[in-house]
Amino acid sequence: MRASEQEQTGGAGVSRVIADFTEIDWGPSENTRHDLGIDLFLQVRDERRFDRVILMAAQVKSGTSYFNAPTSDDQGACTGWWYAESDARHFEDWVQHAMPHLLVMHDDVTRTSYWAHVTKEAVHSTGSGYKIHVPVHQKVELSNRDKLLKVAASAKQQPALQGTSFAAGAKAVAPGRALRHALLTPRLIAPHRNTGYERALAPEEAIALITQGRVQDLQWYIEEGSNPHLAAADSRSRVWEWRFFSAYYNAVVDSDIQPLLELAVAACPASTTGKRRGKQQAEQAHRIAAGVVTSATFLTAAERLTEAETLLEAAGEDLLPIDHAWVLVHRAIVMSEQGNLDTSRRLAAAALRTVAPDLDDVTAAAIGASAADFLYRTSGRGAKDLGATMTAVDTASSWWRSQSVAWALEAHEEKTFRSWGEGEDPGTWPSAEAQSRLLSAWLSASLAGTRGPSAAALAQHARHEITEHEAAWRSNAATELNVRDNQPRQIPTSTHTHSLEDTLDKLRRFGCTKTLQTAVQRLWAAGPASPVQAAVQRSVSAPWTHTNASAKLALLRYAGDLLPRELADQAGRHCLTLLEDPEPFAQRVRPWFTIDHYAHRALWRVLSAASDVVHAETADVLLRVLPDRPGEHNETDLIKLAAHMRPTAVTAFSSRLRMAATDGASPAMSAALLGVLIASGDSAAEAELLRRTEAGDIDAIGEVRSLADLSPRTGKHVIGLAASHCHQHLKEAQQNSWGLGGWDWARLLTLCNFFFPEHARWGPVIDIVLDHRIAQEHKAGAVRALTTRADQLPAPVATRLQAAFSTGLPTIRGVPGLTDEAGVLTEASFALGLALGAVDSTTALRRILTWLRGSASHRRSAARLVSALSHHANEPIIQGTLVALTGDPQYQIRAAAAFSLTRGLQEHPAPAVTTAIATAANEPGCRVPLAVAHALDRTPVPETHYALRSGLHQHMSALVRSAAKPPHHLSPIANTPRPTPLE
Repeated sequence: MRASEQEQTGGAGVSRVIADFTEIDWGPSENTRHDLGIDLFLQVRDERRFDRVILMAAQVKSGTSYFNAPTSDDQGACTGWWYAESDARHFEDWVQHAMPHLLVMHDDVTRTSYWAHVTKEAVHSTGSGYKIHVPVHQKVELSNRDKLLKVAASAKQQPALQGTSFAAGAKAVAPGRALRHALLTPRLIAPHRNTGYERALAPEEAIALITQGRVQDLQWYIEEGSNPHLAAADSRSRVWEWRFFSAYYNAVVDSDIQPLLELAVAACPASTTGKRRGKQQAEQAHRIAAGVVTSATFLTAAERLTEAETLLEAAGEDLLPIDHAWVLVHRAIVMSEQGNLDTSRRLAAAALRTVAPDLDDVTAAAIGASAADFLYRTSGRGAKDLGATMTAVDTASSWWRSQSVAWALEAHEEKTFRSWGEGEDPGTWPSAEAQSRLLSAWLSASLAGTRGPSAAALAQHARHEITEHEAAWRSNAATELNVRDNQPRQIPTSTHTHSLEDTLDKLRRFGCTKTLQTAVQRLWAAGPASPVQAAVQRSVSAPWTHTNASAKLALLRYAGDLLPRELADQAGRHCLTLLEDPEPFAQRVRPWFTIDHYAHRALWRVLSAASDVVHAETADVLLRVLPDRPGEHNETDLIKLAAHMRPTAVTAFSSRLRMAATDGASPAMSAALLGVLIASGDSAAEAELLRRTEAGDIDAIGEVRSLADLSPRTGKHVIGLAASHCHQHLKEAQQNSWGLGGWDWARLLTLCNFFFPEHARWGPVIDIVLDHRIAQEHKAGAVRALTTRADQLPAPVATRLQAAFSTGLPTIRGVPGLTDEAGVLTEASFALGLALGAVDSTTALRRILTWLRGSASHRRSAARLVSALSHHANEPIIQGTLVALTGDPQYQIRAAAAFSLTRGLQEHPAPAVTTAIATAANEPGCRVPLAVAHALDRTPVPETHYALRSGLHQHMSALVRSAAKPPHHLSPIANTPRPTPLE
């Protein structure tokens, strides 16, 4: 019997389609026994030839007749073909079948197979039948394997998660998946607390309890006596999962990761050979992944990146798909931390493709979310797809982590409220439950490779821990503080400070820059500063990574003065390298921030502790990069950098600095360089600066060390210029317009009036001060300048100013500015009233005591007003109040009180005053000792000052040590004092 041509064509087409699917490593099987409208069953495999436990069906249509209904685009190019049926029977069967269906059209001329996914959305009515479009670009070939995998995965159903919390256990998922679930989604494995503690735990359930932060629950299970395996679990346990539990417990609870590392290395295929390796790999694939990923997570957290990379690579390429993707995500993280962003993105993309078909596994979704988030964070701005990323990361694991964080914050809030109700400080009653839940959120996010949520949970955990330890430290410090022979005993270091060191270091390692910055600023100022010192010292030798780079620079910016000289030099040189040639750093670290901006600010603070050699290197770099940094922003940074250079250390660069100041530099930069030279004793630079001042160069005027150096003619010129600007401020204020920033013209005019009384123009100054429509920042400087020389004011001027205090309180007001804090002008006005005799010290003291009962803002205003009492510090009532305020809980109050007491210190002070100042100078923070050092710099030096200076010269902060030295030069007369790293 002769076969028909149609049968021959169809049979050949099916065979070639089978070959095409075989080429993409799928497992096609022809349906030869039953005609169900299905020609092929397709066993789906991935690019590593792993079976994805999915079946698809395909109907094959072969021959030229099926390509008679082409479609085309506007340019006439073929876009595909329509396949039509006269009735809906076949289409209905394909659409409603439990397996996804493909229609495959094979062109027996070109031997190319084209496919379409048969769905109800893809099938169209023709009026007399139905049709489906087969696109020309959907060929059965390797380039379309990911699309075909996505079609195959559409048949999978996402697991039902509602109502599963009470049924959680090791048997909630397939046996090989329980361990991964215990680490990434412990909510499905850890027994619910209300199910009791009588039953025996599976090892995966015990592991899940650790991940959930429920370590105490483990003890309760042991106490019930039903868990001998749990009680005896250690490295000698016969069951591998119990050995893993023991090692995991040591890593999480005791911070000892060595047992975990040893277990992971032993499980890797490299530890076995031959047939045993292949068998062990198949049996232990899920164990290898769990051991390697968990160990690598802790290694990465400890910045042991090379070890983490080696361990992850040792896992091999034969892991099951989800486990393989899990390893790939963590390899991507490690590679990105080492600066290999291109490779890391390829790894993350491969992980995302790998888990795409696993819609039925919540850990796969968690891993895919981590990969999607990683790709989003490391992509360029134009390539970011926020919608797709937000969809990908909205998973069950993220919901459960959010729930843990919410429960933690609720527990913490409840404890905080109770503390408040009992009159205690926040953190006095810490919540162990809150910290455990936050640790759980950090741990599960870190194990999944989700860096953002893990850092957020860690930051929240650290905030609670820092406030708790700081509160406990202050309590201990107050208890242990002892005064003997009028000398305060140094407060001993406690376990609290060591814990704070570790917490600050974690914040740096995980890139929690904002939390770290806030904590460092507070601890640096109020104490204890020693943990900050330890953290910044650790950071210098730590590797620079994409995650920690910003936090590391923040540590240097806010605590670089605490570095010993050798480390300060090392940090300073690195900052100089970033400023001179940032490209290698940018390529290796891939920072998200502007390198110049952050490197400048870190260097300013570090220079205070660096050696003269590094200051000289800074001058050299400044002179070399100066011509290549155009723009106002860069110029401002370079001007401030010049201001931070130690004048005595740059004398070798005098000729180059002078040349830069005269050869094309901007007026502001030129004046700044001349100012550096003058501070180092360069008389030629001083002559040049005065020459420019005589010519009316306002930038040069800002660098003049004393107005007494100006000639009367120049003084007259400056007075006229300043008065003109003051009139402009008055005119603009009448029109409800206020310029912010720039020169403080009213202050400059006030100072010039004092130095050149024959040319003084007091009218604009008084108008600025008394006009309520003037911005606060345009008058506060003038008010302070008037205060310093109030006794030199002409009588008519003093009388007019005194009218502003007719009620006994200041009535000087102003329009709040964007950069001005409420209360600054009020404090300055009180100080002026005290200086004029229009406000008595008792009234000022009453206002201080009133503000001390108010909000934090009021208390800061009180601190500023306390400083204004420094000229009255010898009055018994004032002195007693200041002594008491040196023990205020708020460090700003203590600093202001210590400043005023020290500034008013006379020969043979009362023992209580001496003790209060000595205690302030020995505070474990930096802000109060710095205030004492600044006060010593502004007062006559009685014999009692020498002992204070001697102690401050040994302070941990270079800023304090520098401030404690006798002054070598006067401050410039610009609108503000020469910048310091505190600004």
